[in-house]
Amino acid sequence: MATQTKADRQRAAKKAAATRQKNEAASALDQATSTAKGAVTGLGNAGKLVGTAAFKAGKSVVNLAAAAGRRS
Repeated sequence: MATQTKADRQRAAKKAAATRQKNEAASALDQATSTAKGAVTGLGNAGKLVGTAAFKAGKSVVNLAAAAGRRS
């Protein structure tokens, strides 16, 4: 194995630093993507809950109206 020169070590250090930066950027992108997916899922779930609540409220109003009609 050849002796490593100062230039070789510097080149290796720059390459390692570039690799670390690339990995950090990829990690940040993955985290941002995951967070965005979580937000979209949360909004979808909230929409479903609102829809269910509206359906149940409408059903309740219909039932109350029907009950009032039977009383008359």
